[in-house]
Amino acid sequence: MLGYLVKLSVLYSLLLSLGVCAKSDENNDAPMMVDMRDKLNLRMQNTAQWLDDLLSDDSTQSQAHAKGYLQLGWAPRSADLADTEARFKVSLSLPSWENRINLIIDNDADEFSRLPFETNSGLNQDDDEVNAALQFLVERTANLEFENRIGVSRSQLYGRSAVSWKKEFNNTLYSASAGAEYYFSDGFGYFVKLSSDTKINEFYALNISANYREIADEMDSELRSGVYLSYIPDPQRAMVFGANVQNSFDDLTRYTLSYRYRQQAQYSWLFFEVEPFVEYREELNYRDEIGLAIRLIGYYGQ
Repeated sequence: MLGYLVKLSVLYSLLLSLGVCAKSDENNDAPMMVDMRDKLNLRMQNTAQWLDDLLSDDSTQSQAHAKGYLQLGWAPRSADLADTEARFKVSLSLPSWENRINLIIDNDADEFSRLPFETNSGLNQDDDEVNAALQFLVERTANLEFENRIGVSRSQLYGRSAVSWKKEFNNTLYSASAGAEYYFSDGFGYFVKLSSDTKINEFYALNISANYREIADEMDSELRSGVYLSYIPDPQRAMVFGANVQNSFDDLTRYTLSYRYRQQAQYSWLFFEVEPFVEYREELNYRDEIGLAIRLIGYYGQ
C-alpha cells in the first residue's frame, strides 16, 4: 500500500506540473520540463550526427537525426493497484549509411507483438531491461519493404528478417508483414501481421488487426486480434475505443475493452492519456478486472 501511495503522489505531481505550466502564459524562464526536453533532444541529435560522420563524405552535407519518446504511467487495476509503466524509445537515422540503417534503443520487448492501436501493458514486463538493435533496410518499393534486424532483446541476442506490404483500396489501407526470427536462448520463430485501416469520414477510422507469433519457447507464442474505432477531431485530441483478445499458447487468454483519451498538454510534444479499461483474464477465472491507466508522454526529435 505504501508503494501504491508513492506512485500515486508522483503521478499527481506530474499532472499538477502540467497545470502550472498551462497557467503561465509567458515566462522568461523556461519550465524545467522544457529545459530537460531541449537538452535531451540536443544530445540525441549530436549522438546521431557523430555516428553518421563516421562514414560521411566531406563533399556531402548529410544531416543525421534522432527521435523518440519517454512515457510514464500508472495503471491500477482491481487485481494490481501498483502496476506502473515506464517506457522509452530512441531511433537514430544515419543518412551517410545510405539511409538504410537505423539504431533503435528501447525497453519495450512487447512492442513487436502489440497490435497497431493496442496500448502498453505493464503486466509481465521488466522496465529495467533495455533492448538495442540495428535495423537494415534491404529494399523498398512503392508497396514492399524488406528489412533485417540484429540486436539484443529479453537479455539475449536475436536476428530478424521481415517483408512488409501496404496497399490502399477504396479508403482502406491494407497492411501485411511476415518474417522469421532467431533468439539465442528461445530458438527459431516466425510471425504474421495483418491490418486494415478504413477511413469512415474526416474524423472517424476503423482498424481491424491480427498478429500471430510463434517461437520455440511456448511462453512467447501468441495470437492477438483487435478492433479499434478512432475519433480525431483535431491535432490536439484523439479518442480510441478498442476491443482485443490475447491468446498465449500456455493456455492464458486475456480479453480487454478500453476507451483511450489523448490530449495535448501545453506543448506540441507533450501529451497525457486517460484510459479506463476492463480485462478478463483466464488466470483469474475471467472475473472482471477494472482499471484506469494514466500516462504522460513526451516526444523529442525531428
